[in-house]
Amino acid sequence: MMKSKEHINISEVSQQTGVAAVTLRAWERRYGLIKPKRTPKGHRLYSNDNIEEIRQIVSWLNRGVAISKVAELLTTAETPVQVNESDESWQQQQQELSNTLIELKQRSLNPLLDKLNKSMPFISLCEKVYQPLSRQLMTRWQSEPLGHQLEKQLWRQCWQRQITVMTLRAEKQKPIANCWLVNLDNQHTTLDYWLFYALLLQSGIQINAFNQLDDMNSMPRLKKSLNQPIIIYSNNKIATREINQVVKAKAIWRKDMIVMGRVAEIHHEAFSNTAIDHFGGDASTCWQSATLQAWIERIRSK
Repeated sequence: MMKSKEHINISEVSQQTGVAAVTLRAWERRYGLIKPKRTPKGHRLYSNDNIEEIRQIVSWLNRGVAISKVAELLTTAETPVQVNESDESWQQQQQELSNTLIELKQRSLNPLLDKLNKSMPFISLCEKVYQPLSRQLMTRWQSEPLGHQLEKQLWRQCWQRQITVMTLRAEKQKPIANCWLVNLDNQHTTLDYWLFYALLLQSGIQINAFNQLDDMNSMPRLKKSLNQPIIIYSNNKIATREINQVVKAKAIWRKDMIVMGRVAEIHHEAFSNTAIDHFGGDASTCWQSATLQAWIERIRSK
């Protein structure tokens, strides 16, 4: 069976729909959702109907329908099905993660994150589960309950593991682009950074990352080492000296550089005055911004 314009591979489908390849496979194997054609070698080829079905599944999930219930809805008669939108299922996921973390059950927390990240669109998880949960945890930790440092460390370790797993999966796919990702936050890496990192990975962007970069004067070495676009990320205010270093980097990378995260909101005027592409907000807001998507489209077309 030859691949045609009417059928595309799983990597291309993932890029079009925002649903990771591992999730598409999980939907097919576990829930009987999406049944693409296969090449003689067993590679999946998706039709336009398959892609429309994927988008319908995402729509159901975002309306609060459990993934285990979606197959039944898709096989219902063509007349529209009325579903009451509810955040209850998302809140249940938040609560389960929170309870598991607070009880310091590492052996349960890692599999729970694995299952979620495989079975659901990651952007939906960011908006409905991980970002709201992160805000709850930050509020909890501010009151410094007994063992809060252990909770923080376990949460950080679990997400470092998730990024490693996602990176290994991404390396099996042909990347649509490559880029540097420089994290300027000099404190412990925030969940928002890991979420942004994961969104890049799952979109097919291969990343070379540097966390907690103390000396931004060294950034030109990245350009000399490997000439590829660069994303500068931070959720905190930076000093005037560091802003000047970002401006110097802009002179080197030009349109191949963009600033993401809350730092872009905090220093919006400075970045605007120096014509640096930027967009502020949490991970999902930055990811879905027209500014970032246009930038990604530009670098992938090179």
